[in-house]
Amino acid sequence: MSFTVEVAGSKGQPLTIDVSVGMRTARDLRSLMLDAAYALKGNSGTFLALLFKCGLTPDRLAKELSEFNGVVQPEFADRVQVKAISHPKELGAALHGVVKEDLQQELQNRIIEASTGGSPTSSSREVVLFLILRRWLLGLGPIKTAELAAQSGASAPTVSAAIKTVPEQDVVRTRDRKIALKRFSNDSWQKWLSKSAEVPTVRYVDRSGSPRSPEKLVKKLLALGRNDVAVGGVLGATHHYPAIDITGAPRLDILIHGTHHADLSFIEQLDPGLERDDSPEGHALVVVHFTNRCESYFEVQNGLVWADALDCLVHLWKAGLTHQVEDLITHLTRQAKQSQQP
Repeated sequence: MSFTVEVAGSKGQPLTIDVSVGMRTARDLRSLMLDAAYALKGNSGTFLALLFKCGLTPDRLAKELSEFNGVVQPEFADRVQVKAISHPKELGAALHGVVKEDLQQELQNRIIEASTGGSPTSSSREVVLFLILRRWLLGLGPIKTAELAAQSGASAPTVSAAIKTVPEQDVVRTRDRKIALKRFSNDSWQKWLSKSAEVPTVRYVDRSGSPRSPEKLVKKLLALGRNDVAVGGVLGATHHYPAIDITGAPRLDILIHGTHHADLSFIEQLDPGLERDDSPEGHALVVVHFTNRCESYFEVQNGLVWADALDCLVHLWKAGLTHQVEDLITHLTRQAKQSQQP
């Protein structure tokens, strides 16, 4: 995914900002920088490329920039900048000194909203609610909306809109403008789960005729040592609540901390017999989910990475395991009440 915005630079010059999500190859980067150099010919503008979730290592990125600077005229090299962004929290530093100070916050909000998926307003709201819900389940105290905005990467209006989706009687508001959940109704759970389940997934079916079990696939995933890929779904829910009413995992659900543009070539290392098939009719053995929150909130235990219990809930809901969803919600709310006791 890529988009551009035109703004005034810090010195009043025209500034083009290109935001790319999930760029994987050096060829794409070279093409981007070359196009920028052509566009700057004959004018006084500047260009900034922001690479979210970039697949190039810092060393490779530095090498490509050095080679670019060596083949173009200095007047163009000095006006083309490229910065890799791991998560939205780094945007402020990337824009500092490049964009006029009074435009930075508005531009930062626009970029965050536009780079968080196909329906950014909705997905950002669900991330805000995820954070509020998680704090309630862990028994954490009220939080300022500004902190919610920083942690979620959402704009202040989006945070406010997310809070308004919860009935007023279920929200605690303190005198110092902090908020927290008092409760979360069945209707609120259903709405949040339904909206959270709208994000895209990638499905893999077995073509070998002798598929590995989800448990064996988890062992293969452990051997890869990927901290950005977590186990979710039924196996994740069982990790968080061993007494959940289910026997065996029908498939492996994994959650990637990144967008749906992420490199999925590692799936072949889990089982060469896996083949991508996004049709709903196919019996998926592996389903890949994505989250581009600022923080993954993954849990690492004995080297294995687990998705948060709330993410596992979404996976169960998307799989149609309604009874298990209710079972896990009951367990989590019981824990929340216990954690809130003095």
